[in-house]
Amino acid sequence: MSLKELGELLKEAHQTLDRAKEAGERVPKEAERTIVEALQTLETYIRAGEHRIESKAQLGEQRIESTALAWDKHIETKKQNAEHCRESKIKDKTQRIESHMQDGIMRIQQVDTKTAHENYERGVAGL
Repeated sequence: MSLKELGELLKEAHQTLDRAKEAGERVPKEAERTIVEALQTLETYIRAGEHRIESKAQLGEQRIESTALAWDKHIETKKQNAEHCRESKIKDKTQRIESHMQDGIMRIQQVDTKTAHENYERGVAGL
């Protein structure tokens, strides 16, 4: 039974009640039974609708939580990858700086050794 049919049934029962009141008659048992059936059917539809809404809300909530967890994991992975990349670059740059410093120190030592040797040669030649 559709909601429209149910509405029509309720309207008809209500009109029957109104006519009975106007005529000063007692509400016929049939009209009373019709109203009770219509109210029970309406209550059943309401409960079913509430249940569907509740189910859809729970499903939506689960989807949101699942999506949020997936994004949290994705972000954490990206963060770890970025940290690893940064650490790798820092290590590489540090090694390059140390290598350049060692080269510079060796060149300075070579120049010092050469200068000392030249000074020694000049000193020996001057004697």
